[in-house]
Amino acid sequence: MADECLNCGTPLEGNFCAECGQRLKGGDRSLKHLFGDLINNLFFVDNRIWVSYRYLVFKPGVMTYEFLEGKRRKFMPPVTLFLFVNVLYFFISPLTDYSLPLSDQIKQPTHGAIATRMVEDRLTEENMEMEDYAEVYNQASDNISKTIMILNVPLMAFFVYLLAIRKRKYYFDSLIFSMHFFTVFLLCIVVGVFTAKGYYIVVNQWLGSSVGPWVFWMPTFMMILPLFFAIVSFRRFTQVKWMHAVWSGLLIMVGGMVAQFIYRSIVFFTTFWMT
Repeated sequence: MADECLNCGTPLEGNFCAECGQRLKGGDRSLKHLFGDLINNLFFVDNRIWVSYRYLVFKPGVMTYEFLEGKRRKFMPPVTLFLFVNVLYFFISPLTDYSLPLSDQIKQPTHGAIATRMVEDRLTEENMEMEDYAEVYNQASDNISKTIMILNVPLMAFFVYLLAIRKRKYYFDSLIFSMHFFTVFLLCIVVGVFTAKGYYIVVNQWLGSSVGPWVFWMPTFMMILPLFFAIVSFRRFTQVKWMHAVWSGLLIMVGGMVAQFIYRSIVFFTTFWMT
């Protein structure tokens, strides 16, 4: 074994480098080892990810609080948790709320008037029909909206920061809270899609009912579960009383809707610029 870490040159002691964390025992060049590293990096095969999601689902706010108190080793980084769920959402893509088609973007109260003028000018300059440009725009918008989904986190964190300004000094704390919250929100959407499909099979096809699955899915997985998480996690995040937490949870949901409108504007202008 070498006397120094092959990665950073720090004198060796123990099984890992004390400076960069690299495992000291190396040299395994087998295909099994290579394939194991590939799976580990692609799919986050690490016990911490299951611990982290268990905390998110069954102990709302505990991981956020412990992470900010410095107990971080047993949890996956918040960005990793968010990106993992975002990948699932990317393939499922059940909502249009975050990826509005052009026909809806030009009707938005925040930027609809400006968007309409911009699109009309584009159609005139390039001698295009609305249907042709809308097809190009919608395809690009869907990909862009899912790629920059993480922008919702800092937008929502601003509202959380205002609500917790007397308890937390730093915007960073609210950013971590918002990342955990939005991870749960996207997770609810992913789980809700599968629940809605199962509901449709059982109720509509087997029982012959005409009740749509979204009647059950929308309020449960879009509002009720995220609101419950917001209330409980905010109470643990700030150590406030329940009444304060309830009102704060409701305001967090409102802040999320405001952030969504801002996000839609960002998606439109970005997509328009790129198409």
